[in-house]
Amino acid sequence: MADKDTTDIKIDIESLRKDIENVNSIQGRLDTAIDRLTDVSSSIKSMLAVHEEKITRQEKIDEVIFDKLKDRAEEISDVYRELKKDIELVEKRVLIEIKSLKNDIGGRVGTLERYKWVIMGGALAIGWILSKNLMPLLHMLNGA
Repeated sequence: MADKDTTDIKIDIESLRKDIENVNSIQGRLDTAIDRLTDVSSSIKSMLAVHEEKITRQEKIDEVIFDKLKDRAEEISDVYRELKKDIELVEKRVLIEIKSLKNDIGGRVGTLERYKWVIMGGALAIGWILSKNLMPLLHMLNGA
């Protein structure tokens, strides 16, 4: 029986040695995995820091762009208002000039119409006088 107990103990010890070797192998793999995870973690931290820096820089650039856009919008509004005022002034001047030309042309046309009626009246008077006195004048001219 003593041989059987020592054999069982030897088998148990051998089994424990294999288990310890397996645990040591697993522990080595876990250490390697932890080292790799630590490397990955530090790489991710540095990448996050770089991306955070890029995001911060982009936000500043966006802010500058939006400020410039606001400035340009204000400038365009100012230019629009000034152009509108200038156009309104030019429109008023043009309307005044058109009215002035209309009055001037109206006066000239009125004068021409008066002359027309005076000439027509004179022509009618001369025609009437000639129609009444044409025969005696012709007799006088022929007889002379």
